[in-house]
Amino acid sequence: MQYHIAKNGEKSGPFAREEVLRRLASGEFSGSDLGWHEGMGEWEPLSKLLPPPGAAPVFAPSVPGGPVAQSQTSTCGLSIASLVCSLLGFVTLGVTSIVAIITGHISLSRIKKSAGALSGRGMAIAGLIIGYLVFALTALAVVASLMVPVLMQTSQVGNQMKAASNAKQIITGMKMYASDNNGVYPPSLETLFEEQILEDRRLLEFPPSMQVPGQGWEYLGAGHSDTSPGNTIVLRSRKADRTQKVVVARSDGLVEVVRESELQ
Repeated sequence: MQYHIAKNGEKSGPFAREEVLRRLASGEFSGSDLGWHEGMGEWEPLSKLLPPPGAAPVFAPSVPGGPVAQSQTSTCGLSIASLVCSLLGFVTLGVTSIVAIITGHISLSRIKKSAGALSGRGMAIAGLIIGYLVFALTALAVVASLMVPVLMQTSQVGNQMKAASNAKQIITGMKMYASDNNGVYPPSLETLFEEQILEDRRLLEFPPSMQVPGQGWEYLGAGHSDTSPGNTIVLRSRKADRTQKVVVARSDGLVEVVRESELQ
């Protein structure tokens, strides 16, 4: 009769009975290793399959249909490692989650090949699930941290463009006033509303991100006319925004968003 042996999850054989006994005697095989031969339903420990002369096989409590040989299994260490590493992923920002995923897959593969000699499948699956979850959450957090500055910058540029658009409409009103007053700009921005050249007072407002304390339009057009040098600044925001930029409007109608330091 030929025997197949499962030791530490690895199968070998077939071996003759005498060869198995010889290897048991030499210590190459141990009684806890599993054996199987044709006609058997399940693998059994060698200590029960090939007991020493005079020793009686050990059986589990009897069940209907006769005694069933008690199987001995050991927990796969990689299953435990997978579960532990997956849990540590919560405090290591997902670093150990990668280890949990790798060891979890290896553990499942070894358990499958062990023919029942290794247990721990549940821990390996739990380690894989938690490992993948923590890794996904960490990756999502990293992507979000990279996107937030970009979104903030995009929002800031949009607000600056909105303020610049308001400045252009104010300059247009100043030009209209000058055309009816010998080219002279109005003495104040309020004049444009008093004479109903401009009606929407929201043109004087700034987007939320530019609403720093003391913000507003600083009118510099009083005493100037539409014949003043084109680069003359006639309107600007009083305070710089979070990016240290201000909105500037010149006599020629050009509106810019520039760094406050460039105006000094």
